Amino acid sequence: LARVLHPPMAMPVRKHLANNWGWYLLGGTVGSLGNYLYCSFATSKRRDALLKVVESRMPVNADELLELRSTNDVRTRQLLDMQAALLDCRRRGAVSGELSQRDLVEALPRALGRELVEGYALERMLAAVSESGGKPMRASHAVASLMFLSVDSVDERLRGVFAAYRHELDGGGRVPLAQVRELVGTLLLTGQVPLEKRAKERPRPFYLPNEWEELTADEAMQHVQPEDEQSGGLDEAALKRFLCSDCVCIWGECYRLAEEAERKKAAEQAERDRLNPPWWAFWRSKPPAAPPTAP
Repeated sequence: LARVLHPPMAMPVRKHLANNWGWYLLGGTVGSLGNYLYCSFATSKRRDALLKVVESRMPVNADELLELRSTNDVRTRQLLDMQAALLDCRRRGAVSGELSQRDLVEALPRALGRELVEGYALERMLAAVSESGGKPMRASHAVASLMFLSVDSVDERLRGVFAAYRHELDGGGRVPLAQVRELVGTLLLTGQVPLEKRAKERPRPFYLPNEWEELTADEAMQHVQPEDEQSGGLDEAALKRFLCSDCVCIWGECYRLAEEAERKKAAEQAERDRLNPPWWAFWRSKPPAAPPTAP
């Protein structure tokens, strides 16, 4: 009778994580996805903003570089002959050991035997280097920086870059790292490094957008191979490998090398599939074995 008159009260259900795990899981998933989309958007916007600032400071753009090369028909040998003439003038005391912007602007037409087409773009490049460095350039450094004008192959241009430093090599036939760093700095200033390679990402915690900073010559030199850094300089093969690396990517050459590597990889994979078809390609038959050769 007491139980009928006074039934026992049900215990209240406590709100606990285990009772609402589905809502917590949904909220965490939606929050993580929203944070990921925000970080991706903010990171991309910061990169675009940095590239716009870098592009506004470039004395010439990629199209003007290509136009300078295509309209002047300069050869690598002519640039190296200009360096020899400048060195001869220095020995005779006609010019100092370091070259001013005017010396370079006057020396190039003499080496070519004609006026330079679109020469004002080259003057802007040289002016940017002079204003940034605050001092004239050496003949070797100037010629190496102007090697983009050559209409020869990329390999020939890169050999010309190394040949420009032939009077400054160390005992092992290597270009000192200090000269390489100065060259990379000039390549960055004159727009000979692709714009998209000028931004370097600084990772942050996964819940924050990453920061972007402009690539500097010192940061680029950190990608030198350890054995080359220990030797104190770069030989011709190491200099070519470094300038064409994904970090420096002189004249956009890293893109061409990446495309060639991708085509080579695809061709090798296609040949492997032809010789040994995968299990799912049952309709393909293996090529007949080559007949044995007579002894």
